[in-house]
Amino acid sequence: MRSNTNYKIGVLSILIGFLFLSFITGSLAIKTEFKASNDSIQAKELLNQAEKDIFEMIERNISVKRVNESYQEALQLYSAQITLEEKSSKADYKLIIKDASDVSSIKQTAIEANDELKIFKETFANAKKEVNLSEMQNEYDQVVLSFQEERFEDTLILIKKGYDKISEIQSSQTAVNAVYLATSRTVKNFFIQNGLRILIIGGIFFFLLLVFWNTLTKLKMRIKLNNLIIQKNAIKRLIKEIQESYFKSRKISESEYNIKLKKYEELIRDLERQIMVLKEEVFKMSKNKGN
Repeated sequence: MRSNTNYKIGVLSILIGFLFLSFITGSLAIKTEFKASNDSIQAKELLNQAEKDIFEMIERNISVKRVNESYQEALQLYSAQITLEEKSSKADYKLIIKDASDVSSIKQTAIEANDELKIFKETFANAKKEVNLSEMQNEYDQVVLSFQEERFEDTLILIKKGYDKISEIQSSQTAVNAVYLATSRTVKNFFIQNGLRILIIGGIFFFLLLVFWNTLTKLKMRIKLNNLIIQKNAIKRLIKEIQESYFKSRKISESEYNIKLKKYEELIRDLERQIMVLKEEVFKMSKNKGN
């Protein structure tokens, strides 16, 4: 229902804008003595581009209320300024150019946030199968809500924080489980046999922490490594999707395909560097333990 409403509103707004621009252009064409200024031509071109950007967001099922407000404001201003220019008065197209340019800027951020959100949702779902992520459900909901409310810049920031939170929870729960297993098999019997309880709990816990410190550190590294691999696989699937959209269905242009492919390849290279560093650290720890 939400996507249908978004689509109808966006298409209706663009059609109105298109008819509006066509009417203005047609009216000016009748008056052959009128010569549009460079600023007015630039403003019209940016308005046309803004219209294409909104259509692209609609096709991707991204909400367009925010960009539509900038677009409609720019249209109204354009009408007033072109009328002034026609009457040989001084016209100012700066705000129009800014509003129309904002649409393209927001579109780029929205598409990036949309792609990042897909990867984050998949990472969250996979991590949820292994550990209890209920304590960060609110953070997850805030990420999704920020995108729905078209706060795309916030979405990118919240996603980064979300990854950190997932790793933190995984590390914490793994450490607790490891200590619990160790203490349940050894310390519990010792407590029962000797009657020592409160006084030695702190000492034993500290001892176990020292004993298992390297193990816990390695587990934390492996958890982080697993998350990086999940993200890498998710990006590879996105690459496959854009390849199908470009080579098979032709849903995206060549320029968009090249831009997104370059971005995804950069993300994968960055993840591979992080994965390599983590593997080296795990190897060094294992080697030192062997020595």
